[in-house]
Amino acid sequence: MADGILAIGGLVASAVSSATSAVQAVAQAKQVFWDPPMDLPNNVEEIIDDLNDEVRKLGSKSKDFKNRILKNKMKAPSETYLEWVRTVEEIDKQVNDLLDEYDKQSKENESWWFTSSRDFREDFKKMYKKAKSLGEQSDQIKDKMFVDLLPELVVNKEGKNNNFGMRGKQVEKILDLLENSEAKKIGILGTVGIGKTTMMRSLNNHEKVAKTFEIVIWLDVSQEGSRENLSREDLLQAIVRRLELSIGGSSNADEIAKRILMELQDKNFLLLLDDVKECFNLKDIGIPESNNRCKIVLTTRLRRVCRSMVDQKIKVTFLSEDEAWKMFQDVLKSPELLEDPNIRKLARKVCKECSGVPLLIKKVASTFRSKDSLRHWSDGLNSWRMWPEKECEGIREMYNMLKFCYDDLDDERRQKCFLYGALYPEGSVINADYLLECWAAEHLLGNFDSITKESLVCGHLVLSYLKYVSLLEEGESENHVTMHKFIRNLALYIAEGDPDCKYMVETSKRLREPPKVESWTGKNRISFGDNKLEQLPASPDCSILSTLFLQKNSSLKIIPPYFFEHMMKLRVLDVSDTGIEELPSSLSTSIGLKVLYLNNCKNLVELPTPIVEALKLLEALDIVGSGVNNIPSHIEKLTRLRRLRVSFSKSGNENSTQEVNFNYKIISKLCLLEELVIDVKSPEIWSNDVVENIIKEVATLKEFSSLKFYFSDKVEDVIEVFGSQNLRIRVPDATILLSFIERSSWRNVQDIENFEFYIGSKRSEHPQLPNFDEFEKYVKYCEVEGRNLLILEVLAEATAFELVGNKNIKQLSDEELERMNGIQSCLIEGCDAIETIVGTSGRVVLPSLEHLFIKNLPMLESILRGSLQPGSLTKLTTLELTSCQTLVKVFPPGTIQELREIQCLKIEKCSEIEEIIPESEARGTLLPKLKEMILLDMEKLRIICAINETLKWPSLEKLEIFKCPVMLKLPFNINNAKNLERIDAEQDWWGKLQLQNNEDKARLQKLCKLR
Repeated sequence: MADGILAIGGLVASAVSSATSAVQAVAQAKQVFWDPPMDLPNNVEEIIDDLNDEVRKLGSKSKDFKNRILKNKMKAPSETYLEWVRTVEEIDKQVNDLLDEYDKQSKENESWWFTSSRDFREDFKKMYKKAKSLGEQSDQIKDKMFVDLLPELVVNKEGKNNNFGMRGKQVEKILDLLENSEAKKIGILGTVGIGKTTMMRSLNNHEKVAKTFEIVIWLDVSQEGSRENLSREDLLQAIVRRLELSIGGSSNADEIAKRILMELQDKNFLLLLDDVKECFNLKDIGIPESNNRCKIVLTTRLRRVCRSMVDQKIKVTFLSEDEAWKMFQDVLKSPELLEDPNIRKLARKVCKECSGVPLLIKKVASTFRSKDSLRHWSDGLNSWRMWPEKECEGIREMYNMLKFCYDDLDDERRQKCFLYGALYPEGSVINADYLLECWAAEHLLGNFDSITKESLVCGHLVLSYLKYVSLLEEGESENHVTMHKFIRNLALYIAEGDPDCKYMVETSKRLREPPKVESWTGKNRISFGDNKLEQLPASPDCSILSTLFLQKNSSLKIIPPYFFEHMMKLRVLDVSDTGIEELPSSLSTSIGLKVLYLNNCKNLVELPTPIVEALKLLEALDIVGSGVNNIPSHIEKLTRLRRLRVSFSKSGNENSTQEVNFNYKIISKLCLLEELVIDVKSPEIWSNDVVENIIKEVATLKEFSSLKFYFSDKVEDVIEVFGSQNLRIRVPDATILLSFIERSSWRNVQDIENFEFYIGSKRSEHPQLPNFDEFEKYVKYCEVEGRNLLILEVLAEATAFELVGNKNIKQLSDEELERMNGIQSCLIEGCDAIETIVGTSGRVVLPSLEHLFIKNLPMLESILRGSLQPGSLTKLTTLELTSCQTLVKVFPPGTIQELREIQCLKIEKCSEIEEIIPESEARGTLLPKLKEMILLDMEKLRIICAINETLKWPSLEKLEIFKCPVMLKLPFNINNAKNLERIDAEQDWWGKLQLQNNEDKARLQKLCKLR
């Protein structure tokens, strides 16, 4: 086809060139032998000249058309264009024939005064009109040159486009994103077998896609079973084949990429990348990312691929029970079978065993399609449930795919940690902190043999990776994870073949009795969680047992006295949410125990001293919600304890007035303690004194990094330490903050690299400064009555400060201002009594301040009183005033000349302000660096400033004015605000605006975005 196009292009060019040459030859001959032409309207020479011009234009247009055809090899020339070409050829022949005849007669004529007969003149005129008409048609032809793409618009992928409920909705969401100009690259994220490729197939075959794009390009980016993408060369060749490009045998990847780039640069195309396993640069395969008309959709199971390569992510999860059943029936294609209620019941069970995995549903339903009796269905379900002991058709492929994901972890730590997660009962919402503690205690995190901050950092990296590859899923919060049923089954199956994983897992089976005691022997990890166990064996032989999960057995009241006698290597014991009433003395033999979970054992009221003294290696202890109230005195014996979770409540009757003895002093004796979590069961006993007493104790601990209080409705992070020099503290009073600082290794505040101090009410939890993240040292003082001068010590080191909700302060004191020399950003909000920010101090104030945000100060009369000392506020670039109802003047007299660095000025809902800049100062260049001015909702604002011909705004770029009805004049024009790029305003207001002349308004209106 390309050769045909070239031939057509060549023929047109040749014909037009021939006609042009002939006309030019005749014209030249006439100029040699002819007298000066007569000035007659029917003069042949004039007609030939006009014809020559038209033919020349046709030649240029034909050449342009030829180039377009050569460039667009993906398209075929239209019949309209080909008919135009044929007409040009006919004109070419007619012009040549006519000129030949005319030339012949001219030579034969003996007279030097030769005038052609009228027939020639009329013929040339007709030819001219035809050529003229063809030239005019060319403007329409250029838009109708091409028809369907040479490569097929879409290469359909086999398979139905049924997306089963949620999948269909997600496909529709992607189709909507394909129409969104902001969404260029879309990622479909999910584990294997979840239906990602099916969704891509639906997109590829969708009628809406065919109408939207010129071409759809599907690339299989990797091969099944491979850990890597296909090579760059393979991907390039796949695109070349899809576009049917001729690359002349070139094997240079860069040249081929450039050729593809040229072909796709102006195309409206959709690129579908299936199964991306590594991040790569699309430019390397010739994809023009700068093309606003192209869209890219990829599938992957790796979160890092989505983070790196897409700007919109679609998370594909497992099908719900209803969606799975709908898909199962559709694949089964045997509605008559399901009319039998007994088979229908079994079919539901088979479907449930597929765990909502689309690929598995497809395989299993296809297998069961041939089973036409109740007996066959029953046998099939039994085989399914006995897998992998008994092979079941359809499951092996799914297993192999998931096994690949496990092998692809390519790190023994990740693999062992993943397999450990299968010990938790099916459907468990696993607390990430607990999981990491268990990994560390079991030495699964490499060279760490303790539950230290360093080991937990490593654990978080492993956990994040397992979530990235979708082997673990986010739970009900960021601090919880889940493992899907089928993936958990895979993990258990893999563990059976791993010599390091001698597991016995019998969870969620409503067991009232444990498995026979003989089966316990030789196991290193046992899990009987979420059952109905009422008893345990007397003394099982578990000499290599390191993890024992017995949680969620509420009927378990007694652990036999000698139960732990042969568990010397036990490291992790979880008996949380059981009914046990006491710990047996044999637990003392488990001297290697590092993790002990007794949370929610409500009947357990004591931790026996002999046991506590024996567990010298214990590092994590959880007694939250148990019958053990507060901190037992003998906990101090646990000298290796790093993580402690306890409840803080009144002993006995909650209504009792009995004093609470929390044993604060014990905390400071746990010298290795890193984390303390206190569950507050009785809010009425919560007080600042309690917080201060606890903080005083943890302050002396060198390794301490986290203090949390759990309330019924929230978790309060009081102390958080990140790295070696990063500290975040939330306390109700500055005295408590100073108590911690004075007693801790943080006593030299100036040495702390980064800190965030939140002082005051619960509203102090989050920063309100718009640019908070730019500053390393931050203090927030929220809803604290009066002043606490103790804050001055930390304020002196801060770079960002918020004062919120104070009801008594009328202005910043001299002492506070003196300590705020380093403050770069400041927010003052909701302080009902403040009348001015800065009083008549007579000294340099706020020399480093760059951003000042003043909000909701109902009594504010002025930002400052008195004159501004040189050096004050000289770095201020942002000033925002919001809801200051009594403020009249923005800039007191004499101050604006000092504020020459302001770049952004925003004033909103300050109802008494009538002018922004005093008339007495409205001259020259007042705010030379002002780029943005925003004025909103000010009913009395009359003017920004008095209009003065000398006034200049050299840096102003944006002006936004809304709901300022009486301000009908602007001090700006094209000459004094030459960099103004945009004006946002109301249509009605702009219509009423009075400018010095109409020309200024017309010019400024071109910059307007009116609404």
